Amino acid sequence: MKTVFTNATLLDSTGAAPRPGMALLAAEGRIAWIGPAPEAQPPEGSRVIDLGGKTLMPGLIDVHMHITQGAEPNPIAEFTETVPFMALRGAAQASILLDSGYTTMRNLGAFGYSDVAIREAVNKGLARGPRMLVSGEMVITEGSGERGFLRPEVQIPESGMFVGAEEARRAVRRQVYNGADVIKLIASGRVGSNAYSMPWDTEMTQEEMSAVCDEAHRWGKRVAAHAYSAQSVAMCAIAGVDSIEHGALVDEPTIALMAERGVSLVPTMTAFHSYLGADAEERYPAYRLARGRPMAQHQRDHFQAYMDYGLNIATGSDGPRPGWPPGTSALEMWLLVDAGMPPMQAIQAGTRNGARVLGLEDDVGTVELGKKADLIVVDGDPVEDISILQDRKCISLVMKEGEIARE
Repeated sequence: MKTVFTNATLLDSTGAAPRPGMALLAAEGRIAWIGPAPEAQPPEGSRVIDLGGKTLMPGLIDVHMHITQGAEPNPIAEFTETVPFMALRGAAQASILLDSGYTTMRNLGAFGYSDVAIREAVNKGLARGPRMLVSGEMVITEGSGERGFLRPEVQIPESGMFVGAEEARRAVRRQVYNGADVIKLIASGRVGSNAYSMPWDTEMTQEEMSAVCDEAHRWGKRVAAHAYSAQSVAMCAIAGVDSIEHGALVDEPTIALMAERGVSLVPTMTAFHSYLGADAEERYPAYRLARGRPMAQHQRDHFQAYMDYGLNIATGSDGPRPGWPPGTSALEMWLLVDAGMPPMQAIQAGTRNGARVLGLEDDVGTVELGKKADLIVVDGDPVEDISILQDRKCISLVMKEGEIARE
């Protein structure tokens, strides 16, 4: 099906100002023509959609999700929910994400490769959802606090758990064998864990991190590293990770090192914002609030440095999570603006920059000739009011690879 959009205000996410009075032809899943609306010549049999001045822009990208987890407070969900249930819930949530304007996402951690199952279902047309890149299970060291504190006799199989550099390589190979597109490395402790390992603790040696990155890159897979502290982030950058997830406790020398080595930052500001709400005490235990709230402020204190050093900043919601159900990923762009980023750059963080993090910049992230026709129509101007991207009623149409997914 060929589709022509006409009378559009084109926001192509290249950094150019929105252009009114434009038209675009989507054919065979890609963008075949862009030009002034009066010059459009719709092919025979094509569908013509007059946008009446609405904004036509790239589909949005969330590069840090846990699509199989729930948005309800349940601290023991990972121990009580079955893998089939997680996959079914994740598929339902992927459909909601697509309807909210997200045509591409990356999932970073799921039990039992439930995210691989959802990706395959979407690719085979058995489920609705964005284009998905998935990590399978996370790559972690023995003794990591990722799962919280468990009595010594309680053991939960972890295909990504290892000790030492050679086992690290084996853990990466297990993920690749089971269908991972990307490797999720856990370099430091976790805010949401009640383990003795703290978020500012580094859980891997330099040799182990380097082995993970070397093996992943040998397989052509990128590495996304969960890391908070300056030490853990610096070690990850030296090891060769491709993106830092969170990075809330970095200092300026570490930011400079990331910039020097071309490491992207996914700040996941939504995760820390969720600890600041008036009803946060109802959603989270006290220890989690005590860890998470200071990180929100520390992140804002260093936000200008992120921009000054020219880091490639991409949006990742780290959701769904209590208080922020599927479909609320666009809050991340609003938080970037609230922290000081110009709206156009925040939109690029949610489109172009996300594509760069995923290695998909030749196909998605901007509206340019030859790229995949991943497009959304927005009723309003997100440059003037970026909050409208959070309102699904303002997303008039969603197109994924030339097919209208929601209208």
